[in-house]
Amino acid sequence: MAEYKDPYKVLGVNPTDSDETIKDAYRKLARKYHPDKYADGDLKELAEEKMKEINSAYEEIQKMR
Repeated sequence: MAEYKDPYKVLGVNPTDSDETIKDAYRKLARKYHPDKYADGDLKELAEEKMKEINSAYEEIQKMR
């Protein structure tokens, strides 16, 4: 079973941060880890996993709000 990761920690934000701050953090991480940036490299799989984690965290926060 996968360990639970606090979605706020994944995005590097606090639960008290505004929706806009959280969205900005999500977008920044999405640009940084987007798998297309690593299409020709060895890090593509790692980037894909990180992107899934980022997307999941953002979706979870949206559901909680």
